Amino acid sequence: MIILLAAAVLPAIYLLSRVYRMDTIEKEPFSLLRKLLLWGAISGVPAALVESLLTGVLVNVFEEGTVFYNLFAGFVVAALVEESFKFFFLYKFTFRTPDFNYRFDGVVYAVFVSMGFAILENILYVFQGGIGVAITRALLALPLHAACGVYMGIAYGQQKVNSLYKPASFGSVAAACLPVPILIHGFYDFCAFMQTWPFTVIFIGFVALVFILTLKNLQKASREDGPVNEVTIDAQ
Repeated sequence: MIILLAAAVLPAIYLLSRVYRMDTIEKEPFSLLRKLLLWGAISGVPAALVESLLTGVLVNVFEEGTVFYNLFAGFVVAALVEESFKFFFLYKFTFRTPDFNYRFDGVVYAVFVSMGFAILENILYVFQGGIGVAITRALLALPLHAACGVYMGIAYGQQKVNSLYKPASFGSVAAACLPVPILIHGFYDFCAFMQTWPFTVIFIGFVALVFILTLKNLQKASREDGPVNEVTIDAQ
């Protein structure tokens, strides 16, 4: 059990440490990061309940395994629900905090919430499937959740800047931060659900492309970090 737990958690800790080290100007308080990690994990509970309800509806609408079934399952049941719950707790605990004073802080916060969710999910899957599942998820699922957190966080940091110049509501910030993570997460799951050779090839290429672009954008966001009260082109 200790080995399985380590296999489920350590890859996530590695990803978290990489993002944390890239916050080079002002580190975020550990108390806040622990809270975000915890609430990210907790977000998996209501997400699982909603996913279960939607799946019950889905099986009565589409035949399981069809393209339409997998589209709905990937983009709505999995991506929309999971990313929305992550964003809810991200916004609730960070948007008004005084610690959110640099744009890259949004990336750190979003990744910690995402990885909290991913850690809980990973523990459940790994304890059911063993080391083989742990290796697969360490290479695919955990980086996927981290990538969604990165893109959510980049948009989140910009929305914090924009909020200084025009009113920002939960809905308006969500509308800016959720589309990219939902599209990435949804297409990832859709390809995985299809379970055919053409979609397997597409899946591998998509995963490689997303991870390369995410690393590039993450490095760019870290390099170009600045205070949220700094006027930017998007905010003007």
